[in-house]
Amino acid sequence: MNLMRIGVLLGILVTLGCASHFPQSSLTGKVFQVKIGESLSPQVVTLQRGDEVRWINTRSGPVGISFESLEGVVSCRKGFVSTGWGYLFGAPGPEFLATATVHNNDSASLCFSTSGTYPYTVRMDTALRIDGIVKIE
Repeated sequence: MNLMRIGVLLGILVTLGCASHFPQSSLTGKVFQVKIGESLSPQVVTLQRGDEVRWINTRSGPVGISFESLEGVVSCRKGFVSTGWGYLFGAPGPEFLATATVHNNDSASLCFSTSGTYPYTVRMDTALRIDGIVKIE
């Protein structure tokens, strides 16, 4: 087994181990809902550290939600998966990406532990794209 394969295998094991340590909901904060329809309601969410944002899909088809650069920012997550393998393979673009596919009448959520402004994108099966913002004070 070459060094590159060992590194990738170790990275996968660490990621799987860390992923299981995230709670699925905020243990101390408030929960804010963003409804996904023809638009986002609300499009900008302002919260405190530890609060949770829950995206609810009210459309008839699935939607995809994606964030870039959330490394070290998330304290809980439900429905989101993280990828961050670009640096291993020399790929351009973000080194950390959090994405979720949310089906009709379902939800996904994240808790934010670090102050800042975090833009995200919601993509629908109709090629429609809506941008939103989460602001943590």
